[in-house]
Amino acid sequence: MDCVIPGHSVRPFCSSIGCLSRIGKDLYLEFDVIEGLSLRTINDGKSAFACFRFESSFFERCTAPPLSSRVKKRRRESSQESESDEDRFSCRASLRALAAVVKPRKGVAGLRIKSEIISDALFLSFEFQIQHQDAVMTVVHRMKAADATGVTPVAPTDDASEMRGSPKVLLRLLEPLKNTNQAALVIRNDAQCVSASSFHHTDATSSQNAVLQATHASILKTETAVGCDEFYEFDFHQNRSREDDENMPEDVNSEVILVFSIKEAKSMLQYCSQSHLDHELDATLFFHWGGRPLVLDAKGDSLSARLVLATLDHELLKPLHGTQADN
Repeated sequence: MDCVIPGHSVRPFCSSIGCLSRIGKDLYLEFDVIEGLSLRTINDGKSAFACFRFESSFFERCTAPPLSSRVKKRRRESSQESESDEDRFSCRASLRALAAVVKPRKGVAGLRIKSEIISDALFLSFEFQIQHQDAVMTVVHRMKAADATGVTPVAPTDDASEMRGSPKVLLRLLEPLKNTNQAALVIRNDAQCVSASSFHHTDATSSQNAVLQATHASILKTETAVGCDEFYEFDFHQNRSREDDENMPEDVNSEVILVFSIKEAKSMLQYCSQSHLDHELDATLFFHWGGRPLVLDAKGDSLSARLVLATLDHELLKPLHGTQADN
């Protein structure tokens, strides 16, 4: 693998790795000359998956120099890849190490990323071209990598409800929610309203236990809300039938409650909002109901991003449904 990124595209590329480093620990990199470069990660709890895909046109140049016959044999034996897959390069690297490499720096004129075999070991090389007054300085970072296949979740968006809008709208909903690891996003079709609140697992229990009640009473609850007209598109499926899926909630045609990890969602939304200096990437949410994955998609020139979040099963949220109905 050998890719050259022009100066104006270095920021969104490096920002993608920074985003992934706030979600998972390992970067799964996959490169194909025709399809381009994919960067993926998954968090420790396997509740969040993120992927960035950069098309071949994103790069100034991208090639796949042939590997030595010895390396080909070793990789085929370890991953059992076929002859037809030899042009596809994949590896795993530490996101913690990479996060330090891709921090913003001034005067970047270009970035070259390539794979290298040194003493029969695989390395990733990040070669920055830094414009310094009248001269160009080269800064090279190398880190060890390992052969690995990528990770891909099963998250269909067929028949999903959809919201598309500015990432800043969703960030305004989530930013005020403090001291919580999870957020409850409530989409009300009848009221044409989207609200977010801090979520704690005591919210999903109606226990009469005095200790649990005291704990719940000491928790700060914050809620934010916006109208559906804040989004460019709002398509809520309101004709679902239990014949299609008997496990769906009873009020699925009027209200959906999605409880998900807030850190990963904010990380992707911040990327959509800040990765480009002159514009932002629209964020599109695909959702069904609690217990099915929440998908956040974004697309730009020659790049796309996807975040898949697990959501809490709606059967565990019955007390919350009652509370939301009263508000």
